[in-house]
Amino acid sequence: MNRRGILALGLALAASWLAPQPASAQTAEPWPTRPISLVVPYPPGGTSDVIGRYLAERMREDLGATVVVENKAGAATAIGAAHVARAAKDGYTLLLSAGTTFTTNPHMSDKPGYRLEDFDAVSLVGTVPFAFVVKKDLPARDLREFVAYAKANPGKVNNATNGQGSMVHLLGELIGQGLGVQLNQVHYKGAAPATADMIGGFVDSNVEALTSAVPNLSAGRYRALAVLSAERLPLLPEVPTFRELGYPSIVGETWYAVFAPAGTPRPVIERLNGSLRKIVGSQGFVEFMRKHGNEARASTPAELLELARQQSRSWGELISRLNLKTQ
Repeated sequence: MNRRGILALGLALAASWLAPQPASAQTAEPWPTRPISLVVPYPPGGTSDVIGRYLAERMREDLGATVVVENKAGAATAIGAAHVARAAKDGYTLLLSAGTTFTTNPHMSDKPGYRLEDFDAVSLVGTVPFAFVVKKDLPARDLREFVAYAKANPGKVNNATNGQGSMVHLLGELIGQGLGVQLNQVHYKGAAPATADMIGGFVDSNVEALTSAVPNLSAGRYRALAVLSAERLPLLPEVPTFRELGYPSIVGETWYAVFAPAGTPRPVIERLNGSLRKIVGSQGFVEFMRKHGNEARASTPAELLELARQQSRSWGELISRLNLKTQ
């Protein structure tokens, strides 16, 4: 190539370097640049809503963008979940999910309106521990005595639940099967009437979320025999786990986590995960969650996805074994 050709080639290359690059080669658009919607699939005022609003405020501080809580309740969280599943894949619509949205509900309904595959996992924000409690005048003083009492009175121990197919119902079935005893599952329309009859002594046992259990235990309204977590709980340090009492299969809890529509850009997921891990790890959030009977816990997206898949398999097997009717 002669000198003139070399010069022309050099000028062409320089022009290509200076010319505007296609969108794919440029720096990604900054995020966030507008308000973020955090969908809570429950009515206002409940624990999920309170957690959502606390997170929204902390996320606003960390991300520098307004985070608005939207309550989209109904159909056992399916309405809110389906709304987020269909939302734009841009990180501006998120779901604060209970574990049951992905682990039990899909097995209880023929058409839930969404799948786990419709979402990208972002991070856990907390777990919801449970305690197995008995009425205060039940003769059994500990779990060993309860098993003996239940075996000596087959078909006579009534266990309250929050409704057929609820997490509390499934945990009650898990306990009965794990202990090898027959518990009559008495279904109530929600936690409040079940707890009321537990306090009144009209039922023998119940699985209570710590939000309700801790104040009632402190007041002596009923007694706790064991907790269903893998380790003892800071709010009930004197109560043993089923696992340490010799029943390793009786472990169960649900959780809160944030999900985004599947296909959300990876940098956005990573930014959200980093923000949530920072918030969840703060002392303020730890204390806030314990005040509401929960434990703060963060995760990577991969850890959350594996947790949802593993628990969905476990609960799905139990639901199938119990032959629970779909909704």
